[in-house]
Amino acid sequence: MFNIVGTGVYGATIFRILTVLPKMAMVIVSGVLKTKENAQVQVSFGVGVYAGSTVFNLTLLWGMCVIFGRKDFFAKPASSNGYGLIAKLKDTGITIDKKTCYTAGIMLLSLIPYVIVQLTYFVDSLFGTRLVILIALIVSTALLLSYFLYQIFDPWIQERSLEYSKYENLLAGFLHHVQRHAKGKLIDESGQPNIPVLKGLFHETDKDADKCITFLELENLIHEIQSGKVQVEKDYALSEILKAFDLNKNGRIEEQEFIEGCTKWINEATHLAANRVSTSDSDNNSLRQVVEEFSKKKRIEVAEIEHVMAKFLKHAQSQELEAQNLVTDDGRPNVEHIRSLFKKYDTDNNNSLSLSELEELISSVKFGESQQNYQEMVKKLIKDFDIDGDNIIDEQEFIHGVTKWLNKAIDATKCKDIKRSIEEFDKIMWGEVDDLVYEVGKNHEDAKLKILTWDLSKCVLQIVLGIAILTFLSGPLMNSIQQFSDAIGVPSFFISFVIVPVAMNARSAILAIFPASQKSSRTSSLTFSEIYGGVVTNNMMGFSTLLAIIYIKGLKWDYSAEVLTILVVCAIIGFLAYSKSTYPLWTCLLAFFLYPFSLVMYYILHYLLSWG
Repeated sequence: MFNIVGTGVYGATIFRILTVLPKMAMVIVSGVLKTKENAQVQVSFGVGVYAGSTVFNLTLLWGMCVIFGRKDFFAKPASSNGYGLIAKLKDTGITIDKKTCYTAGIMLLSLIPYVIVQLTYFVDSLFGTRLVILIALIVSTALLLSYFLYQIFDPWIQERSLEYSKYENLLAGFLHHVQRHAKGKLIDESGQPNIPVLKGLFHETDKDADKCITFLELENLIHEIQSGKVQVEKDYALSEILKAFDLNKNGRIEEQEFIEGCTKWINEATHLAANRVSTSDSDNNSLRQVVEEFSKKKRIEVAEIEHVMAKFLKHAQSQELEAQNLVTDDGRPNVEHIRSLFKKYDTDNNNSLSLSELEELISSVKFGESQQNYQEMVKKLIKDFDIDGDNIIDEQEFIHGVTKWLNKAIDATKCKDIKRSIEEFDKIMWGEVDDLVYEVGKNHEDAKLKILTWDLSKCVLQIVLGIAILTFLSGPLMNSIQQFSDAIGVPSFFISFVIVPVAMNARSAILAIFPASQKSSRTSSLTFSEIYGGVVTNNMMGFSTLLAIIYIKGLKWDYSAEVLTILVVCAIIGFLAYSKSTYPLWTCLLAFFLYPFSLVMYYILHYLLSWG
């Protein structure tokens, strides 16, 4: 949704709210829908979830990102003697930019209401407690609205959230351009970058033949990319290409640097196209097109008989034997024309298809341009068709096999138009998706608009459905976890503070660790900015919701221990992140220590000192 709508009011407000809504839902549902007595208990559970999520992100996830993204601050000494664990803890780590420090500073400002609400510990009267809560609520709400307005009028935080999409757009645009101009495929038959083709591309871009791509030639290259189907920003593209390709920082791209840069981007595009889950559909499709040869090879490697036959039937109906020749008007396989198809490939007229004839049959099917694994496909075809086990398919076995698969295609697709069953069966087996508006026959711009409208509508529907699921399941989930904790004799706070946050944040943790592991300052900065930004919204939005429910519902303030735990962890990591542009490896030990420390701290405050 964010990738479709982009920066603006949505990115500054609704997107931020949706990121913390799963954690807030438990507080909202229990606070609004329950009686005052039940709400007091169940709101505590919701507070534990969002406290645990904040602590998890700033301790375990923070530390893992430092470990996976670490690199040397200085060049290693010529002799590795003495370069032990202590040196690694000091001389390796993460380098982040100033804007990440600013985001950490905003995280520190979001703690102001947490400090104010601690005054309830020193107030004895109910009126005084409610007054402190009201003041904290006003301050928290004001900070939240100010944060939203700040992002609307100065959307650099939103732009950083979209940075990955922009980078992938450049990646797709660049590789799509070089693929169009390449005299061959960027990826060879083994799935590796095609070095001779990349060398040819370098010489084509190097117009003055001085064995390097100058700044002017790079600008021309970007202008050609902009004329393609993927739009990129010129200044951003210049900066990123030089960062990735100009390894010796001399402002020029030499042949070896060009080859290494293209190889890196091809490998990255392959990885992103296969695994990325957070990017937009359009960018992901562009990346998949760039690595099309690699994808085709992988598809053929895993092809089963269902896939082989789906392609074979589609191929057969698209040749001189038309669709109606394979399927009769009443929807049954046409045996006579299946027999004529057999005779077409029985080139020696011995009434059977040998291994070489079957391989010729398979090679004529359009699986893609790669010619590998045809022998494996023949083996699968024989295994399915050969009834008597003689490794030869005779006429009756061929008719029986094709008839069987035609019936499967008709049954699987259940098309009203029987003659479309083969085409639909192929789509089901191989996951090929037609253009959403191919029937309309409009121009390309209309097609893009309709696809965008469909993507936006789908996102809105998913959001509404997600909110509905959260609303209806939050209450039963809290009841089940409460009963579970009672049954095993573990305090419910441990479940809400540890187990549930880990489960809820596992996916986002995996997504954060991958860019951090790219070991570049840019991706590390964006990763930690997202962590701090999530904590800011969690702090202000979640805390404002909690205070509003407590004040309106008239609940007793019993959450000082949770709030102080968040305050301490955020303050320690926040001051570290705001004051330093490097995170040495030893800082991950501090972050990991803070996680069990926060548990012990809460236990002491809540159970031994009876804070509440």
